[in-house]
Amino acid sequence: MIKTRAVLELDDDIIMSCEHIERGFKVWRENPNRLVGFYPRLVSGPGPLEYRGEKHARKFNGYNMILTGAAFMDNRVAFGRYWSEEAKAGREVVDAVFNCEDVLMNYLYANATSSRTTVEYVKPAWAIDTSKLSRVAISENTQVHYGVRSYCLEKFTALYSGISDKKVEFRRRRDGWDQ
Repeated sequence: MIKTRAVLELDDDIIMSCEHIERGFKVWRENPNRLVGFYPRLVSGPGPLEYRGEKHARKFNGYNMILTGAAFMDNRVAFGRYWSEEAKAGREVVDAVFNCEDVLMNYLYANATSSRTTVEYVKPAWAIDTSKLSRVAISENTQVHYGVRSYCLEKFTALYSGISDKKVEFRRRRDGWDQ
């Protein structure tokens, strides 16, 4: 049983400085009902939806999804939503493709509130994804990985409604931590 309200999900192949993890925690404390993390993505368009990397989000100056490979969330809110009956069909998609649990979490956050902002980005000065060095990552083949995640975007949009209208712009924080 998790006893703290805040949970840091950090993939075992991600290395970040303690300073930036603490920064992310500070931002989460200011916004405890949001997913707060270090890897932004932008899902946009009427469809078919296509999963894209951070460069796409930067090009269009915004994001509406935070990958949970390095993210803070509220224990009860996040896991309550994820393990709810409403999320069962989404979890079945995750189980079938052995991927997309983070994408599902973003859809559940986005559609559980009328708030326009459900995610918050914090830019780390540096982060190392060691899976890129070892070549044993689940996402080693980027095209296949992005294809699976694009499939999940379509499925979750059909199940839970979209997240395209939840776009948050970069460089809106006064502290500059979202550059």
